[in-house]
Amino acid sequence: MVAMPDTLQEERFQSAGAGGRLVGPYLPVSNLPGLVITLDCMVVAIVGALAHVALLHFSPVTLEYFVFAIVFIALTNVMLLSRADMYSVNAIMRPISRSDFLIVALLTAFLLLLTIIVTLKVQDIFPKRWLAAFFVFGTASLMAERLLLSRALQWAARRGVVRRRLLVLGTGEQAQRFLSRMRIIKPYFVEIAGIFDSAQSPRRADVEGYAVEGGFEAMIAYARTHRVDDVIIALPWNEEALISETMEALRELPINVSVSTDLIGYQLAFRPVMGDAAQLPVFEVVQRPISGWSFMLKALEDYVLGALIILVLSPLLIATAIAIKLDSPGPVLFRQKRLGFNNKEFEIYKFRSMRHNVEPEQVTIQATRDDPRVTRVGRLIRATSIDELPQLFNVMEGTMSLVGPRPHALDHNEDYGRRIRGYFARHKVKPGITGWAQVNGLRGETQSIATMQARVEHDVYYAENWSLLFDIRILIGTMIIVLFQKNAY
Repeated sequence: MVAMPDTLQEERFQSAGAGGRLVGPYLPVSNLPGLVITLDCMVVAIVGALAHVALLHFSPVTLEYFVFAIVFIALTNVMLLSRADMYSVNAIMRPISRSDFLIVALLTAFLLLLTIIVTLKVQDIFPKRWLAAFFVFGTASLMAERLLLSRALQWAARRGVVRRRLLVLGTGEQAQRFLSRMRIIKPYFVEIAGIFDSAQSPRRADVEGYAVEGGFEAMIAYARTHRVDDVIIALPWNEEALISETMEALRELPINVSVSTDLIGYQLAFRPVMGDAAQLPVFEVVQRPISGWSFMLKALEDYVLGALIILVLSPLLIATAIAIKLDSPGPVLFRQKRLGFNNKEFEIYKFRSMRHNVEPEQVTIQATRDDPRVTRVGRLIRATSIDELPQLFNVMEGTMSLVGPRPHALDHNEDYGRRIRGYFARHKVKPGITGWAQVNGLRGETQSIATMQARVEHDVYYAENWSLLFDIRILIGTMIIVLFQKNAY
């Protein structure tokens, strides 16, 4: 059995508490499925290619048929394994007990391929020895890969390279039961990063051997300044108002939020929590947006597409910089502090479109129609949104994304944060050059609190419903708006 030994799990669970907390960078558990999917695809594709090289003569006429077959087997196998829940943490860590699923999934993929081959009447192209070798060595390689991976993850778990960091909110009987239950379950990779009280100041010094590190505000501050994956609300279920209020406040953080089940929850068959939270005795109520595989996909979109756009638009960027310099004195770029992901400050870049002031403005005043501060070149680049293009370099720095909520000035954040409930939930994802609010007409000057409220609602909707196709839709909509709409001035 390759499952993580109980002693290892106990060691990992205890190492986080009572002053033994691990520190440093780590791979979140939510990224494991994407990593294993990639490895499975690579292993199957490599085995198919090696079998072709070893057993067959190279022929450019039939090469495309074999490439199709290899890609089809790799992708179909991954989809079938995903349907069989073979990318859950438990399946990844226990490869021998789930090996039958590996065999059945790959065999099914080959049977589907054979059906296609016979239907298209191209069976003469694919020798039986290649198909047999591909299946046998593909199965053996997949099992070996999963076995080695589980061993590697055990090693990584001991060193804290792969982790799931939890904060527990609550110090009463419910929190004690949760921590006691965790010691029995011993979930993989879990680290209790801190225990906090729901009150503003701690009412006790420790819970189950874990020091209580502060009240609710201290937990919020900790979550904003440290890497945290989950907050577990371990409060009595009869305190509905407190739990609801706590959940609303935690929605502004880019983390998963779950409610610890009561004793009855350990006995009744409620709908189980899916994904990498399945081992925890909790019900998930808020999910971290754009995490795991989606996070890597969006990062790839930002860096690859961002670099291509910079390359294509470099003549326009250079020409705009020269025009600004010739039009009025002052720097080419306008820099301003903004709040980004998880309320972290960063410096946003824009082409300067207003007359340069040596003394920065104490209060940020939004540009209005016929604003006297706007220069001649500034009026043109603002109307065409060219002034926003330097934010492509923010994207390459990692402080912004191509698509996301537009970042606001610091004093505007303070003002709207007081007046709009849940305003800072828009900071659960990276700010963007364009966003869902902007393609729905909510760009430019915000003349009322209702307009800003609508913008926040669109931003939160985007964060909670992200997909690659959603981003493409927004980018296309932005290009149409830039060409035909004139709200910016």
